[in-house]
Amino acid sequence: MSQPEPTQPDASVEERDQRADDERDRQTLEAELEVLREENRRLRDSYARAKRATFRRTAMGFFVVGGLSLIAALLFPALQTIFVAFGGTGVFAGIVTFYLTPERFVSTSVSDTVFETLADVEQHLVRELELQTETVYVPTTSRPETNARLFVPQHVEYVVPDVAELAELFVTSNVEAAQGVSLPPTGDRLYTEFERSASGDLGDDPGAIATQLTAALSEQFELVDETTIEIDDENRNASIALDNPAFGDIHQLDHPVVSLLAVGFATGLDRPVTVETREDDRFSGVVTVSWDDIEQPSVQSGDTTTRTQETTATPEND
Repeated sequence: MSQPEPTQPDASVEERDQRADDERDRQTLEAELEVLREENRRLRDSYARAKRATFRRTAMGFFVVGGLSLIAALLFPALQTIFVAFGGTGVFAGIVTFYLTPERFVSTSVSDTVFETLADVEQHLVRELELQTETVYVPTTSRPETNARLFVPQHVEYVVPDVAELAELFVTSNVEAAQGVSLPPTGDRLYTEFERSASGDLGDDPGAIATQLTAALSEQFELVDETTIEIDDENRNASIALDNPAFGDIHQLDHPVVSLLAVGFATGLDRPVTVETREDDRFSGVVTVSWDDIEQPSVQSGDTTTRTQETTATPEND
């Protein structure tokens, strides 16, 4: 008698089993992903509630101090004026703190990641176009919608373009030395907010400009912990040492802290400025803003002033 041949597994059955396994794996992964998303939402909501609770506890503390001060004003008539002032201040601070509690909180890591992505894109653009490393912040007082533009020249020996030419991303001037790219500085809108909140007149000399800008960085925007200013009138530059700046490494292209300083100096002095950053053992970094030998030409009049890293002049003999 002949032996029966062993049956071969049906290929279609194996494929169905494989597809079923893949489908189960996909569903498992989707379920795990949804659990992680829900956990992230829960953590964000919990963090926001905790922050709001902190603000509201602070507000309640102000209310308690204000109420106790008003009660003390009734108990001690001789000090009534002082206690009423304390009471009014406490109640007002409590109301402001309670109603101005933020509804959304963005972590530092998120803001750092967003800026680093933007900086990578700009740096890639500079490399691809083979532009120079020097950056020039040019005031645009004739264009009320902006305070300054960031010009990155194509040539080592360059001319600062006219303000009208800086309105476009790619500066294609008839003057070859004026070619490059023009970018909106990250510090432009920060400077606008700084102007709006300024209680007095803005300074127009380097010392006053540096003092007001560093105060805004540390107190208004809280982008740095501490700053130290050094003005070099002879070499026409200002060095600002920064301690623990936000947004990471200040050597990145158009770092917000560096950009605000540059836009502020360019606008305050009403002339183009360049910036350099360097390391320092005592601080997180030092920003040097320079306005030496940088002139903005008038293209209409044909006047062009060339900025070079090394400039030499040799008179011609008749």
